[in-house]
Parts: sequence; structure tokens; C-alpha cells
Amino acid sequence: MKQFATKIFSTALLSVIFLNACNDNSNEADPCTNPPEVSVDEVIASVTGKDNGLVVASASKGTSPYQFSIDGSNFQAEGSFSDLAPASYTITVRDVNGCTGTAVAIVREVPEVSYAIRVRPLIDNNCQVSGCHGDNPGLPSWATYDDVKAKAERIKIRTGAKEMPPNNPLADGDIQLIADWVDQGAPNN
Repeated sequence: MKQFATKIFSTALLSVIFLNACNDNSNEADPCTNPPEVSVDEVIASVTGKDNGLVVASASKGTSPYQFSIDGSNFQAEGSFSDLAPASYTITVRDVNGCTGTAVAIVREVPEVSYAIRVRPLIDNNCQVSGCHGDNPGLPSWATYDDVKAKAERIKIRTGAKEMPPNNPLADGDIQLIADWVDQGAPNN
């Protein structure tokens, strides 16, 4: 079996290493000249004690239809894996020719963060105020959960970079609280 790495990258939430494998039969044309690649599209962290992490993967290249596995042996048609404990998972995609590609996704563990009790008060007291998102027609309103959820990833990035609130950045603990809430899927809890 031939095996080779094709891409490597890493972020704070996930690390991805692409490997491709093909059967090595020198007498036949190699069906794996264009092996499948796995993309990890979404990783939701697991809340402490709940094993509720999520990994969503998709495939490209190779020859469809694809099958996905999180354990290397049990394959399914969809690339969504739920109820995951915090851990490193190797997602394998297999195409119709038996060619495979893998990616590693890391499901982090985060403490449960309540939107109603912890996040909403931060938004109300620091963002949804006069002169900012509260009455500025040039900025999106964050008056409702749906407004905040729609921009959750952007809020995480901007507060983490201490760009928001612009005149008085949040304390590091509050920034981490928002990041943990977003990483657990920004639930309305």
C-alpha cells in the first residue's frame, strides 16, 4: 500500500493531517492517482462530563460515492459524527475504488457556559449599549439570541483580538467564556 501526506495545518481548535493510501498493484492502472481528501468542516467541543462533541467532515477528489469512518473500520455514508468525548479522532474517507484519505480532528473539552446567565449579560453590558450595537444603525443589533448566534464566531474572533468592545476590551476570563460558549456550538441555554 502506498501512503503519502498531502497537507498539514493546525489551528487552536483542530489539527488536520491529510494522508492518502492506495493499493499497490504494479500490473494494473492505479485507480488512486487522484485519491480522496477529507475536509474537517466543523468541530464542536465537548462540554465537561457530557461527551457531546461533534465533527463534520466532507470529501473531495477521488471517485464518489464516499464513505466516512471515525474508527477506521465502521464506515457510513455521512461525514457527521456526534456524541464525541474530548479526544483526537482520525476521520477516514474511502471512495468507490477503495482509496482512502484521512484527517485528524481534535475535540476539545470546555466547561458548560450558559448563554442566559453568563453570555447575555456580557453582551447587554458591553456591546448592546448606546454608541455601539445598541443604537448604531451601522452595526448589527445583538438584541436577541438569534442575532448573537448568527455572529458568534465573529464575536469570538473580535473579542479574542481585543477589538471588541473597542473602547474597553473584555477581561481575559470573559473573553475565554465567550470562546468556550462558541466552541460548544453557541447553545441557547
